[in-house]
Amino acid sequence: MNITQESTGNLTAMIKIEMIPGDYEGQVNNTLKELQKKSSLKGFRPGKVPFGLVKKMYEKGVIAEEVNKILSDSLNKYIVDNKLEILGYPLANTEKTKSIDFDNDTQFDFFFDIGFAPAFELDLTQMNASEYYDIQVEDKVVDNYLEDTRKRFGKFIEVDSIEESDLIEGEIIQLDEYSNPVENGINKKVTIALRQLKDESSKTEFIGKKNGEKIRFNPLKASGSAVDTAAMLGIKKEEAENLQSDFDLTILTIRRIEPAEVNEEFFNKVYPAGDIKDLEQFRQKIRDEAKGFYQTESENYFVHSTLEKFNHDIQFELPEEFIKRWLVDSDGNLTLESVEQNMNNYLGSLKQQLIIGKISKDYDVIVSEQEIKDHIKNYFIKQSFFDPNDEEKSKYFDSVVESVMKKKEEVTKIHDQLFDEKVKVLLKEKMKIEKKEVTYEDFVKIVNEHHKIHHHEHS
Repeated sequence: MNITQESTGNLTAMIKIEMIPGDYEGQVNNTLKELQKKSSLKGFRPGKVPFGLVKKMYEKGVIAEEVNKILSDSLNKYIVDNKLEILGYPLANTEKTKSIDFDNDTQFDFFFDIGFAPAFELDLTQMNASEYYDIQVEDKVVDNYLEDTRKRFGKFIEVDSIEESDLIEGEIIQLDEYSNPVENGINKKVTIALRQLKDESSKTEFIGKKNGEKIRFNPLKASGSAVDTAAMLGIKKEEAENLQSDFDLTILTIRRIEPAEVNEEFFNKVYPAGDIKDLEQFRQKIRDEAKGFYQTESENYFVHSTLEKFNHDIQFELPEEFIKRWLVDSDGNLTLESVEQNMNNYLGSLKQQLIIGKISKDYDVIVSEQEIKDHIKNYFIKQSFFDPNDEEKSKYFDSVVESVMKKKEEVTKIHDQLFDEKVKVLLKEKMKIEKKEVTYEDFVKIVNEHHKIHHHEHS
């Protein structure tokens, strides 16, 4: 077998594979002998069909199968042995490769087009990173969370008049167009959470009303949702969609959440570990948790925006014509026209993949199978009370890990998560980073503005 490579452009080449009978005859004969052992033909005992007859019956098909297999293996081996950094996979050159005639030809020539990944330099210590936002937790954030938590651990009390966050229990009656009760209409006790009403004018009708008073309203208009109306009245969504009736609600009970008192009992309910003794410690705990949540968002944005910046700052060519062919060949739903319309997006995505691949290779960013297994095991351990010295429990978790490892999509998801984390650590370690203190509100504005600009650039 003879394999040669010929340059066809700055980042493209053509591989020619010349195959002669000596390259495939041995494997063809071995396959035919295996077929002979399994063959069954009238007049012959199973496995005793003459080899010549088996050859006459199956040789051409076996040659075709073995040539294709050898061709694929040889092409892949050539790429690996010559350390060719290619994009996608080789594409058959149909203009150069003539139609194969396995009935008459014994020597075959195959041609493949390949596209090369461009060479470029990337020194993280010399690259400009995006700004790293150190999000400050404002007092009002802590105040709001404290009040929400007090309500969450509070208790219902009965009150005399309705306020915006109250729960109203009452008897509701469906009315006709003349304000009379509908015969066999909806008539039942209901519970309405006032904060769930979307229509402000309807909500106003409730505010200030007292026990025993009546409120006339349209549930569908008030809730703004057929789903919420169905839940309120205990009917099907399809019925709620066509419900135009007004209803009278007679108020029976008004309930309101009385926030929990701020004391040690409250602290222990929220944080059962019992390490919070006073309000100052509690507020600091809230601040620390919010800071951790915010900073995770900030770091994810830092990695995302920094890689986008690399995409913009690092310049290299790509074999666009080859990429177009490869995209169409790899996805049956794509056409050359649709690819050309979105070419900038495809090139941008491919460029970022190459940059990430370069970072992974140059800085040895690798996620091992053992790291994935450890991550899965630690996840399940954290969900249970686990004594590290319990061998039986440890073996159980090992079996759970092996079960998860069989799910390829889940393993890929975990791999990508661990890889992204390693890239984040690497960028923060190698690059010169300028921290900028911002509030969470300002951070959200920055992210939204970034996405607007980025979307505009790619549309």
